[in-house]
Amino acid sequence: MAITTLLKENWKEDKAKLQTSITALKKEVADYKEERKSNWRTFKDKFHSDLDQLEKSLKELKAARKIQKRELPE
Repeated sequence: MAITTLLKENWKEDKAKLQTSITALKKEVADYKEERKSNWRTFKDKFHSDLDQLEKSLKELKAARKIQKRELPE
């Protein structure tokens, strides 16, 4: 397979994983709102940790995409 094809497949897989993470986070927020959890602090810490991890993943994807664009011949 060509490098471009492999990179596109990796990009699609990573994008799907991130979308799954986002969906899970949204569901978790909705669940906490409905249940009115008393342990807000625990949720908040975990949520921020998840968001930090998501942000890091997005930055890595953007960097990989940038490298991919540079390496492709025009």
